[in-house]
Amino acid sequence: MDERLLSIFRSEATERLDQMVQTLLAVEEGRGDAEAIRELFRHAHSLKGTAGMVGLGDIGTVAGAVEDVLSQARTSGELDPALAAPLLAVTDAIRGAMAGQPMDAPALVAQLRAAQLRGGEEPAAAPDPEPEPEPAPAQADGGGNGGAPVAAPPATSRRDPPPAVPAQGVRTLRVAADRVDELLDVAGQALMNLRQWEHAVGETADEYTRDALEEGETLMLGLQHAVLDLRTLPLASIVGRFPRAVRDIAAVEGKEVQLDLVGVDAQLDRAILDNLPDLIVHLLRNAVSHGIETPDEREAAGKPRVGRIELRAEARGSEVTLTIADDGRGVAPELLARADSPLELAELLATPGLSTADAVGDLAGRGVGLDAVRRDVEALGGALLVSSQPGQGTECMLRLPATLAVLGLLLVERGDQIFGLGLANLEEVAEADQIVVLGDRVVVDLRGDAVPLVDLADVLGMRDVRPATGPVVIVSALNRRVAVRVDALRGEREGVVKPLGPLLARVPGYVGATFLDDGSIALIADGRHIVRRSTRIAPPVLPTEPAAPVPVEASPKVLVVDDQFTVRELQRSILSGAGYTVLTARDGREALELLEQEPDVRLVLSDVEMPVMDGFALLLTLRDDPRWATLPVVIVSSRGSEEDRRRGAEAGADAYVDKAEFDQRALLETVQRLVVAP
Repeated sequence: MDERLLSIFRSEATERLDQMVQTLLAVEEGRGDAEAIRELFRHAHSLKGTAGMVGLGDIGTVAGAVEDVLSQARTSGELDPALAAPLLAVTDAIRGAMAGQPMDAPALVAQLRAAQLRGGEEPAAAPDPEPEPEPAPAQADGGGNGGAPVAAPPATSRRDPPPAVPAQGVRTLRVAADRVDELLDVAGQALMNLRQWEHAVGETADEYTRDALEEGETLMLGLQHAVLDLRTLPLASIVGRFPRAVRDIAAVEGKEVQLDLVGVDAQLDRAILDNLPDLIVHLLRNAVSHGIETPDEREAAGKPRVGRIELRAEARGSEVTLTIADDGRGVAPELLARADSPLELAELLATPGLSTADAVGDLAGRGVGLDAVRRDVEALGGALLVSSQPGQGTECMLRLPATLAVLGLLLVERGDQIFGLGLANLEEVAEADQIVVLGDRVVVDLRGDAVPLVDLADVLGMRDVRPATGPVVIVSALNRRVAVRVDALRGEREGVVKPLGPLLARVPGYVGATFLDDGSIALIADGRHIVRRSTRIAPPVLPTEPAAPVPVEASPKVLVVDDQFTVRELQRSILSGAGYTVLTARDGREALELLEQEPDVRLVLSDVEMPVMDGFALLLTLRDDPRWATLPVVIVSSRGSEEDRRRGAEAGADAYVDKAEFDQRALLETVQRLVVAP
């Protein structure tokens, strides 16, 4: 069967199963009316038909048995709530089959019919399937039940009714995620090329040309934002598994819980949504298991027997805050006394080993889980916060960027390089006259608060750079603040984030890169890295007077040869920051032509696999020419086998750098050693 058709079926089937789960949970609580039964029947009927068309006969057989059960209920207008549990178990089995797990269709059909005769005893459950990706722009969570089905489901978990069916006339189109990302890349490249033209013509352009370029940029920005919208999905697309998860956990714990979903139309980047279901289910499990009291305990405390959990989403500018709030017992007062802010409380509760402390009491087990949640949230560029009131409840808040593809940036200059700092991590800009020396500490006096000062060059490991003399930016991350000094501010902008690729993937300190108007690349510094590094470096040197500029002739020329623009620009940025004058070429032939024009080049860094003339051919040509026979050449390639290294050495390479093991400091040390060698 065509894999594309199977993918479409899985996506549509996932949406139907999510709708069925929502409706069955309502039926289980006695809230299923005739229309809900008709809707369940339509979903089962459609699953049976489409499964048969794509060759998934077992799924079709089981869906047909569900249809038979619902057909009788549709006729009578009532569905026995006791049948909700066995029908939910069948939806689990279908999910598992779509995920590649074995399905015993005849046994499931027999158990379902027997349960119907017995009045709803649940059939044997299929293994809990792993969540699938979210391929569709609607209810598309491929997750399972969030926990093992239970034989005696409670009739106490209350949910909002199933999401409404889209209005008639609204059409949707399913597009593979990688095609959207490809379109975003093309739109970003086109916008960059247009800005390069604007930069090139500058003030020499006539009015007609300037108007045309401005109109073109407006159109390209509109296209870019339209493509970015395609990357976002509503939180509602992943909530399908959450009511079932709360139901199962509450049943095991012997508790009565109501889950409310608020603001689930908030839009988030697909890449973020793919990572959220497990995090949210973990927090929901904590809320049920460690937050909500038993019905008797709640009644004794003057609370309703039914505990309440609210999953709430709020969009705030470029951020979305997800809150999981419960009205349970709250965090122990002795723990609250040790934290002065929601960030500090989150860090305290996430401390490994805390769950075994006597002070935790009923929170046992929460610490280890929160540690994993905090780590994963921070990996998404977000933050975990916790607030609580003893006896009244706890709120766990996930502050997340709305998208990972675009960031609001402050561009700063340091050491003749431009860097981006995420606006989400910036508090304000301070002036140089606020810098003071307190003993052996250099700080910024921020309205009486002493904020440690660091030099951006020191944090990022830049060498041979004059001390910064410009303004100071206050960076906030990980519940700490640090003042970062730069040479100059270059304005704010919204930048499309490009991955660093294998060349710099292992280099700490950066979250990506973005293109500037002139086509060059600015690395985006990681605010968390800046804060962490600030505690391990010496205070910056405060120059008493501006240092004399370095003569141009004192900057050795280095030639970077690579057919990938991003790689060329990243290497150029690293070397420029270290004080070198950098030339670039796209292949070996272009490098030779450039060497004819720039005979004072002191070193060449070359890729191997390039069109026209590859790196080995370039190296052999240089060694055969008396003018370049002793010119140092460093091979920088993703081909790092012993055979490739041997070939490079035989051709006359002075050093060989494997991109997979790339280290910025080691590269600079190699370049410096070869440039100064006699």
